[in-house]
Amino acid sequence: MHYLTKEHRPLFLFISFVALLRLILSPFVGLGVDEAHYVLYGINLDWSYFDHPPLVGWSDALFTSIFGVNEFGARFGAILIGFFTSIFIYKLIFDLSKNTTTAFISILALHASFLFNALFIMLLPDTFLFLLLIPIIWTVIAIEKNPSLKNWLTLGVLLGIGGLAKYTAVLFIVPILFYVIIKKRWDLLFNLKIIPAIFIALLLILPVLYWNSEHHWISFTYQSDHVVGAKHISWSSILSSIGAQFGAYNPLLFPVAFYGLYKALKSKNDTLFLSGLFGGVLILFFTYASLYKPALPHWSALFYLLFIPIGSYYILESGKYKKALHVSIIFGLVLSAIAYSELGFKFIPQPPFQSLHRDIYGWDTILKEANALIKDDKKEALAVTNWTLASRAIFYNHPYKSDVFLIDDRYDQFDLWQKGSALGRDLIIIDSHFFHKDINATMRCDAVIQNKSFDILLHNNPVDTINLLTCKNFQGLR
Repeated sequence: MHYLTKEHRPLFLFISFVALLRLILSPFVGLGVDEAHYVLYGINLDWSYFDHPPLVGWSDALFTSIFGVNEFGARFGAILIGFFTSIFIYKLIFDLSKNTTTAFISILALHASFLFNALFIMLLPDTFLFLLLIPIIWTVIAIEKNPSLKNWLTLGVLLGIGGLAKYTAVLFIVPILFYVIIKKRWDLLFNLKIIPAIFIALLLILPVLYWNSEHHWISFTYQSDHVVGAKHISWSSILSSIGAQFGAYNPLLFPVAFYGLYKALKSKNDTLFLSGLFGGVLILFFTYASLYKPALPHWSALFYLLFIPIGSYYILESGKYKKALHVSIIFGLVLSAIAYSELGFKFIPQPPFQSLHRDIYGWDTILKEANALIKDDKKEALAVTNWTLASRAIFYNHPYKSDVFLIDDRYDQFDLWQKGSALGRDLIIIDSHFFHKDINATMRCDAVIQNKSFDILLHNNPVDTINLLTCKNFQGLR
């Protein structure tokens, strides 16, 4: 498909405009918790990491080496992936419909889903799976038609890259097996060409296996506990997870995705049916996980990435509910445009301490104020008491010479990164309104000194209140 030709020009113009908008916006929006965490992956390059495989860190290292350790460098990869993922989705729908209008409206529907306007600007491990999902589906269909060594090796490479991106990529194997079994293509399962495909996939994930073998397989232990770690079913957990998805992916498009899944699973078209198997496995797994712990809405993003466009395709093909779909898309695009405008211009008045910007605003100021208190960076250091604060504190402390320590009793990636010890040093604690700790009650210090308190203000309303305290001669947690 030559998308630069006249018939596909609306797609190219739209996704280019959106990508340019995101590139312009990205330097003016502070990094979120996860974004900053993965940039630290790139700064501390390794074979793999405590909570995720290494691809997100390797990518961040590449782009921040080109554009600098800043918000633009941190987000360039995600914006690029959003651009090319949109092309893949468009091609999927165009190949099905042979209609450029249907394919283009499906892309508009994808961008009218609120969370994707965040996920296509934030580089997360999930982001890479967006880019891989549809090529994997196409490759399986290609193998069914022509089980050549080239096609098998392509599948091995794609699955191996998925394993370097996120552990849940292992779920991709399940719908592929289901598809082969349902189609009764036993010749594909017992084909010697599958062996080099498996070998190359294992070769690609070797860094993950090597790192974990050196660290007591802590990633796998952490992820199994992180996703399904509770022992008892919680119905409030699943309801909150479904509610989060309902809001995150546009309430008006939420049912469109499940309509698309229903129709795809009934389809005689191999690509749609295989897509339905992928969607069914993914949504069932994360629904099961949410029975025990609330599932974050972006965990199920792959399902909505496929089925908001596919559901839109079916609605447009049937002619029913087209007006409702158009209203849903316009509603989502307008709210997404307002959200982007608010991120850039911060013009909507918001109550004190309830700002939408509270996690991403003011960290450069906080680290500037904290470092102004450092007189001797050998004897003094900065500290935070929660891992979500640590990712931003360390990232925004990058221009300074001082050390930043995370002081808590949770073992995680920060324990692997921290060089030296905080013991015996005077720690300047960054204590926030939202993550307040009683330092006297939780830390052993010769004395706790209040240094400075200030508000992070936006339009004269406090977004957060920061207290800077000194723990003299830190001797550990109580």
